[in-house]
Amino acid sequence: MISVGTPSISAQSFEQCVPKRQQVPPASRSCKQASHTCLRVALLTPWNQQCGNAEFAKRLTSGFTGFSTIEPIELENLIEHDTLDSRRKQERYITKLIKRVHASDADLVHIQHEFCFFGKTRRHADRRLLRLMRNIRKPIILSLHTWKNSMCKRGMKLSLKSILSSVYYKIQNRRMRRCLLAADAIVVHSKDTYAKIIKTYPRLRKRIYLLPIPVEPVASDGVTAPYQKRPGEKWMVLPGFVSRYKGHRYIIDAMPGLPAEFRLVVAGGVHPKDRMGHEYWSELLARIDEVGCQDRVVFTGFLDDSAEQAAVLKQADVFVLPYDEVGQSGSAVLADVLSCGRPIVTSLARSMFVYRHGNDTVYSSSAVDVEDVEKLQHAIIDAADPASSPRRQLHQRNVQKKFCLHQMATQYKLMYESVLAGNSRRSRS
Repeated sequence: MISVGTPSISAQSFEQCVPKRQQVPPASRSCKQASHTCLRVALLTPWNQQCGNAEFAKRLTSGFTGFSTIEPIELENLIEHDTLDSRRKQERYITKLIKRVHASDADLVHIQHEFCFFGKTRRHADRRLLRLMRNIRKPIILSLHTWKNSMCKRGMKLSLKSILSSVYYKIQNRRMRRCLLAADAIVVHSKDTYAKIIKTYPRLRKRIYLLPIPVEPVASDGVTAPYQKRPGEKWMVLPGFVSRYKGHRYIIDAMPGLPAEFRLVVAGGVHPKDRMGHEYWSELLARIDEVGCQDRVVFTGFLDDSAEQAAVLKQADVFVLPYDEVGQSGSAVLADVLSCGRPIVTSLARSMFVYRHGNDTVYSSSAVDVEDVEKLQHAIIDAADPASSPRRQLHQRNVQKKFCLHQMATQYKLMYESVLAGNSRRSRS
């Protein structure tokens, strides 16, 4: 989200602790000002499920109320769904989605894409997404929350292995290529992903919008946090689902070398749809026992109330995000913690640099090689020192201004209007 806007202006993960399931009727997502033209957007996302994608969609569209009406159309996670357990049922599910879109009076369709929403394998997911998009007779915006390395264009060498690899790449990605070409606009959340898509598909440059996840604080005034910091403690907080790629193990390994007042607060629980989640949970507990820091690690579990979650996060002395390289999904939690105004230490994963590309935001967080225990320890201690905070605070405030919900909603509005204007021109020609 560095330089944002429509293509004519400039070049263009929410993973949360599981929120309460809430049914939000489309009527509550309507234009506030009847005198203005109201865009009608059909939003395809797992709206009523325990899913970071759904939470992101709800938070984002809460900023759209002044210019649009949102009609959520429910997507399902086909990897874990109990009843959509056969290809025939999954094809019927796509047919129902098509019918729902056709029945909608939406001006455009915005798909929040994850591969698992369309199939258990990449091959089936791409084919079903293409079928859906080809049967939608409305302008389409495609938000890509995951960009796989297998989708990146590879260099060509004059060898048999390279030629065969190139042929396999084209076969593997042929349907996704058609999906991207069928979209009127494509949204990505990180500059790294933007660069990869442009390199792979230069023709799409004018259709791709770099729109980072909004950095917007959650109101928690007057809310009592379910977990309270004790006098003298310093909290290192790692929020979100307890998943392997979060790198909890790096902080646990660093605990023995940190001052005794430091506590690790894991503000989340195992994702209900993570097949290997409980195995990872067991590994973490075993490592905590081995290191001997049982009295210094706190697991909050899921914090259903977003205000209570925010009240816990705001007690942090430092946020530590030792993520593996996972593409865009890490930037969702990064956006959350940036809204809290606390020091942030991250890994060197590219998703952790989303908000650091401006001269006035470059020091909003700091990155370190989290596999180096001593470097991680020093980075955490330095970040938690109040004396090192003035420039960090200034740069975080700049991030909060540049990427607040209002600013990002305005960019989405400009994109929607650009797509509709382009579609109208094509219709007249």
